Amino acid sequence: MFTKIDEAIDWITSRKSTNYSFEHFQNVCHLAGDPQDDFYMIHVAGTDGKGSTVNYLCDLLMSQGYKVGTLTSPHYETHLDRIRVNGKNIKDSAFLNILNANYEFYTENELSMFEMDYMIMCEYFKEENIDYAIVEVGLGGRLDSTNVVHDTKLSIITSIGYDHMERLGDTLPKICYEKCGIIKKGSKVLCGKLDEECMKVVHEVAEERDCEVYTLQEYKDLGDRRFLYRNREYELSSFASYQLHNASLALEALRIIAEDEGFVIDYEKTKEALHRSLWKGRFEIIRQNPRVILDGAHNIHATEALVESFDKFRGSKCIIFSALKRKEYRKMIELLKKHCDELILTSFSTYNATIDLNEFEGYHTEPDYQKAIDEAMKKYDNILICGSLYFLSEVVLHGKFD
Repeated sequence: MFTKIDEAIDWITSRKSTNYSFEHFQNVCHLAGDPQDDFYMIHVAGTDGKGSTVNYLCDLLMSQGYKVGTLTSPHYETHLDRIRVNGKNIKDSAFLNILNANYEFYTENELSMFEMDYMIMCEYFKEENIDYAIVEVGLGGRLDSTNVVHDTKLSIITSIGYDHMERLGDTLPKICYEKCGIIKKGSKVLCGKLDEECMKVVHEVAEERDCEVYTLQEYKDLGDRRFLYRNREYELSSFASYQLHNASLALEALRIIAEDEGFVIDYEKTKEALHRSLWKGRFEIIRQNPRVILDGAHNIHATEALVESFDKFRGSKCIIFSALKRKEYRKMIELLKKHCDELILTSFSTYNATIDLNEFEGYHTEPDYQKAIDEAMKKYDNILICGSLYFLSEVVLHGKFD
């Protein structure tokens, strides 16, 4: 039995994957009584924008007086921030109690970290008596562990881009089909801005499963973090242009849920909620003079959206970048170097699968990310630290910005 939270987290994170199939986890959940089906479930898939959309929708539902549970990944500051209720991490005591009570069941069935997180989430949400559960897909959709749920009320597809192609397919329609795997019979489906081919896939899957499809309405960027959606003006705390899409998607999701549940939206409270809402690690400004920004753009699609926002700042610019080897990091690096005065490639220690700096002859490389940060802060007005969320997590926990 675990008595300390650090020991429990070390153990659970050591069990990253198993050789078992999606069907195995389905059977395990069934043995446990299918606890995942006890909630009004909102399931969120997509290449980018999942975490931000989950966060905005959570804050919007909370503004209407509801208790909301969320599951997101990867974590940012602590493993516990994956499971939250009303924006607060699962309590140490609750995590320990649930893990200890189910330890034998988890180990007998050889569950992975992510599968245990999901089952801990279910029990915690039940204990907390939440009104809505918003769950972010880990990878893909169709065969993702979160897809064991049988009765999803609303499925959201935020965006479709090239990522995890070794598992999801080498074309956008193939990737879209995998993400559409979360769509359940008779549910509602909401899509962000998808291209024509991907929308065709969504409609085909939705028709086959007797689902109603909703699409994001046009939003207007008014500048200075303000935007117009369905004739109402909102203001975000984030300077990131791409968050206008995610916030609008969350507003549309709220409208669909209110229609389904029969409650009237207090739009003044939605405006207040969006203005306060902040999703860490997504164009997060952690320091001024010089300005230091953290962003977890980890694919080319997200990187394109990132530099659009970074370009708006005046003054000299440096970008510090690191990523996992399995990502399309070369494309990201080639794009990033066009949007700064200096690009520094670095590494981090959390994972062995980071980019090999020896591959980048002719680039400015610095293995020690803290030295890279110190160097940049002496010379530049704007420093963007970006790439893998695992990299950002380490920077947040151990980096110094004096």
